[in-house]
Amino acid sequence: MTSVYIHIPFCERICTYCDFPKRVGTPEQFLTYLDALEREIELYGELPPLDTLYIGGGTPSILAGVTLDRLAVIVQRFKWNENHEFTIECNPEHITPDRLEVYRRLGVNRISLGVQTFHNRLLKRLNRKHDRHTVFRAIELLKAYGFDNISIDLMFALPFQHLEDLYEDLSLVLSLDVPHLSAYSLILEDKTVLAYQVKKKQVILPGDDAEAVMYQIVMDTLKGAGYRHYEISNFARRGYESRHNQVYWKNGRYYGFGMGASGYIGDTRYDNEDQLLPYLTKVKKGERPIRRKEVLSCEEQLKETLLLGLRLLDGVALDEVNRAFGVQVESIFHDELMDLQRKGWIRLDSHLRLSEQGLFYGNEVFSRFI
Repeated sequence: MTSVYIHIPFCERICTYCDFPKRVGTPEQFLTYLDALEREIELYGELPPLDTLYIGGGTPSILAGVTLDRLAVIVQRFKWNENHEFTIECNPEHITPDRLEVYRRLGVNRISLGVQTFHNRLLKRLNRKHDRHTVFRAIELLKAYGFDNISIDLMFALPFQHLEDLYEDLSLVLSLDVPHLSAYSLILEDKTVLAYQVKKKQVILPGDDAEAVMYQIVMDTLKGAGYRHYEISNFARRGYESRHNQVYWKNGRYYGFGMGASGYIGDTRYDNEDQLLPYLTKVKKGERPIRRKEVLSCEEQLKETLLLGLRLLDGVALDEVNRAFGVQVESIFHDELMDLQRKGWIRLDSHLRLSEQGLFYGNEVFSRFI
């Protein structure tokens, strides 16, 4: 299986919570970056046909007109396997007929829409550009252009968010009848506008107890509406689970291209330069723009397989892992597994998986395997 992630680091504005590699740019900078992106991909030679391609950011949907045409030239160099998945992240305000025509021509068959919330006062706090009406219009247009594999991102535990807000968000997203939902609690990242606002007591975040209640509401509501809870933060109608993201969770290999992108090839994980000038400079010299790389030992690969696989509600198939690594997970982590079972945070049979209670203590569980 061959998977590729492409990072488009540009945004019109910076969300208050975001710490991803990104910057506000101009169309001229977009074109310079896209030229470098194509050269970086060329440095890896001809790739096998792709099973999944995910274009994320940043805000990939910021590209339009000549810059989107330039991206199209880059994408068209890839070959495809049958039944491939091609996802692009979009902001609701960028869903226009012109963009959708290009996406359809390129073979995009999955749209990930960054909604976050339907409440305009909360969107303003996050420094998002769209409003509730824009989301409804975007979904209507996507469906009119034949895009039925749509994922919506929601966030909860937002500044000044109440339970009533969350219930309304869930009600509205269900009314849109999309097959995939990602629901994330807000994580306060260092060096973000929101972190500064919290430090200065300009905004108030819900506490841990309120966050746990909200997560339970999300799970109960979406499962009650027929969505399969297949990963800690992801819910899908059967058959619409994200194939690309499952590559990550199953510790599969993938190429990462672009400023700030990460990849995992063979036994080596790598991170690209996360600032524009170093990225452009290395590519111009004919170098892969890698800032950091790490060769993982067999033991480290095993731990990562368990850590990432535990994010999936199906968990990790122990027979498969034991065969792949020539080990007995149950023996190596005997004490950790017994303790986690006593706490009621994991279930252990043919698979190792989080219990329903363990979903609330994922980080604590994961840390036991590091």
